[in-house]
Amino acid sequence: MAKTSEELRAEIEATNAQLQAAHAARTQLQAEIAQAVERQRLRQELEEQQLELSVARSTNRQMRGERDDIDADRRDCNDLSTCPAAAACSGKTGINRARCTGVGPRIAKGEYVWELQQMSWLDVTLQFRPEALRRISSHSFEVGGCSFDFLYRPDRGGLLLTSNKNGSLAIRVDSEQDIAFRYSIYIKRRGGDFVQWGETTDASHHGSDDPSFTVHGPDVHLRDSPVAAVGIFGLTHGQLLRSEWVEDDTLTVKFVLEVRPDVSYRMQQSVTQMAAVEIPEATMIRDTQALFEEGTCSDVQFRVQGETIQAHSQVLCARSEVFRKQLSAGMQESVSKVINIEDCEVSTFKAFLRFLYTDLLPSTEPVEPGAKTEDDTVGAQMLALLAVSHKYQATRLQLWCEAQLCNQLSTSEVCDILCQAHVFEAKQLEKACYTYIKDHMAEVLKLPGYAELVTKWPDIGMKVSLFMGDVPETDAEEILQASKVRRLQAGKQRM
Repeated sequence: MAKTSEELRAEIEATNAQLQAAHAARTQLQAEIAQAVERQRLRQELEEQQLELSVARSTNRQMRGERDDIDADRRDCNDLSTCPAAAACSGKTGINRARCTGVGPRIAKGEYVWELQQMSWLDVTLQFRPEALRRISSHSFEVGGCSFDFLYRPDRGGLLLTSNKNGSLAIRVDSEQDIAFRYSIYIKRRGGDFVQWGETTDASHHGSDDPSFTVHGPDVHLRDSPVAAVGIFGLTHGQLLRSEWVEDDTLTVKFVLEVRPDVSYRMQQSVTQMAAVEIPEATMIRDTQALFEEGTCSDVQFRVQGETIQAHSQVLCARSEVFRKQLSAGMQESVSKVINIEDCEVSTFKAFLRFLYTDLLPSTEPVEPGAKTEDDTVGAQMLALLAVSHKYQATRLQLWCEAQLCNQLSTSEVCDILCQAHVFEAKQLEKACYTYIKDHMAEVLKLPGYAELVTKWPDIGMKVSLFMGDVPETDAEEILQASKVRRLQAGKQRM
């Protein structure tokens, strides 16, 4: 069963409300997207500053260690080399060279060179320690805000008190945050270059675990699951002392680290990561509206009900064919640049010009807050805006006015709206009026305005009759055309 007019009208009204809500939601989402972009920019800026801070802290920590070593006479103040005796007795060796550089907003790279001096003394010296502590460690070294140090255990036993991991040379991570890192270990050949031991390896550290430190290295393994080759290049400590890897009783090791803090980050497109320039929002609409409201560089004047409105001929010509002809086709206005408007109120004409400048459709509220018209209703203002948009051939605004009026039909206004729709050839609005009259025939036909309408405009009365009789549109057009011909002939006969 076909829906009634009331049902269709109610459905249209509900759909229109949903459309308005969708437009409002889109505006809100656009604002939220702009805020999200700003938050992303601030996060990236914070990460860069945190990386710089970690590098600065690492440098300061190293310098404090050097200062303390000098104060304790553990280093010669001239060359800052580590004292072998102190290193052997303390179980610590000094930092020879270290540097940390940032390579991106999230990746930090560190290179650390560790000289293990008095290697031949280590085994016997560590015998004085408990079995679980028979290892030596480097100074701590910070990369990407995470703390590292390096362990060497001559007997290739347990590396940590709280872990069942064994090995000889390892990296220890001590951090409360989750990180992903990549490490490589190099051993210096006697009188030669560094040679990589093991492969470059990716690893992860879960700072939330207890304990918050872990060990990693080429021969690090579970105590009950030894790897094929334990020891540096598969050598025992004794074999290492006699090998080409120890020079002047010193083993020189280089660690290369790349650290990516907070592995839970969301991967982003490279174009997003590289974006460093903030693109402002478009201002064309705001700028052209200001141009209209302030009248800067205006060259045309509209005189409406005693008020002068400034405008710009280039905008008017670009937006309206009627204005283009008035201002450039040798008419009086093209010389005087003054256009008198006698059939429109100030508030309505300003709303029309604002549309020409910005292409923004007016609000459905009164055209200008505080402004009064002869009939202070939205329908009357829409009719006035429909008239001026039709006159100056602003098609988009005219069709919008039609759509608004179709949704605002009422018994008291339908006759006035139908008259304007007929005059301005607003086909959809005219059809909506006929539908309304058909559905509310008893109320509309009693109106004095309806009698005046059909008397003044006989074609409208005939169209109403044809529409209520469900005459097909093509047949109705033929009937109307024949009626016009008869009226013309009758007029000629009277003359």
